Amino acid sequence: MSDLEKMNLPETGSSDDALSSRRYESLMQDVSVKKLILQKKIPEEQLKNNLYIFERWRKEVEPCRGCKSLSSCRQKKKGYHMGLAYEGILMETMEACPYERERESRLSHMDNYLIADLGEAYQTVVFQDVRLESNDDKAYYRAVMEICQLYLNNKGAYLYGNMGTGKTWLAACAANQTAMDGGKVAFIHYPSFCDRQARTYFTGESRAEEERCRYADLLVVDDIGAEEVTAKNRMVLLSILDHRMQNHRMTWFTGNGDFTMLQNHLRYDSKGEDTAAADRIIERIRVLAKPVLIDGRDRRNTYK
Repeated sequence: MSDLEKMNLPETGSSDDALSSRRYESLMQDVSVKKLILQKKIPEEQLKNNLYIFERWRKEVEPCRGCKSLSSCRQKKKGYHMGLAYEGILMETMEACPYERERESRLSHMDNYLIADLGEAYQTVVFQDVRLESNDDKAYYRAVMEICQLYLNNKGAYLYGNMGTGKTWLAACAANQTAMDGGKVAFIHYPSFCDRQARTYFTGESRAEEERCRYADLLVVDDIGAEEVTAKNRMVLLSILDHRMQNHRMTWFTGNGDFTMLQNHLRYDSKGEDTAAADRIIERIRVLAKPVLIDGRDRRNTYK
């Protein structure tokens, strides 16, 4: 090979080494990379040998810089970003951010829900969150105090009144407190529960849900009286309530009507009238739960 040919050959190895060195220095000067290496106890040679992985990690966590809340998350999977771990080998992981970890901590009691037919806004409320405002009348104050006392004494409650007065919210407080204390909870939106029973009858899931309702430490039957009455629904409800009555399990209900209105509602289905079935259900609800009227103004904006 001539001297001229030697001069025109690119010094590939030298160029690659220089590029790798610059990439390595860039990563080593990055505060977030330094913090990662220290926290995860990653040997420095892993950085040298896996520059691409660390560069990708830095790019993946870039949207997290300056993030102020979970609602402003810019990651593909909300609350999660790429992570790295070292256990003899370098491994890519998926990690929850501090905001997501805090959210998961607040919702850890949800693991004690056997059935959870309640929206996200209800999943963390507790009785300590009750806010009595100047325009709340004395009757509402007395009702809230009675409800808290029933809960403390492990007694059932039938919360009834107009829409928007806070019945479901108060029942959710009891459910969450029970779950936070380690008890098992079934919170069913009764119309939705009835629909599921019809849809899943042949899969066995309907019977599994019935069992959860029977054995939960607290069962909340939300919005009873709003369902479409069928002979099957009455039979299932009667079976659940009878078991809970016999075993003294705390049971709460919410509905718009009082016992008389609920009894009239339960009497009729598409095939006609069954007064005896309605009477048996109401008899058990009376044993299980004390009626408490939640009346007054619309409080749906109070607990947003």
